[in-house]
Amino acid sequence: MSARLYVVAYDVASPKRWRRVQKAIRRLCRRSQLSVFVCRGTPARLARLEGTLRRELDLAEDRLMILDLGPVDSAAEKLKSINSITDLVELGGAVL
Repeated sequence: MSARLYVVAYDVASPKRWRRVQKAIRRLCRRSQLSVFVCRGTPARLARLEGTLRRELDLAEDRLMILDLGPVDSAAEKLKSINSITDLVELGGAVL
């Protein structure tokens, strides 16, 4: 299965949950902004990450968004960042 590029964004109300969520995401993803990460992986790997995050989040208070940008080789056209912390070129995107 080929790698895909994803954007994962979250808003977590509790600092304790925020740290656990961030730790889980950083295993697979690279930070783009404070609560926005760019991930390169297979759909199965992202499904495991989503399962982990669902267990850590309080779904009544927290929010999670996962955007599938498609295959890594074609996602570069869709992903642009201005002054990003992450080296998006390495992940298949462009930094403006």
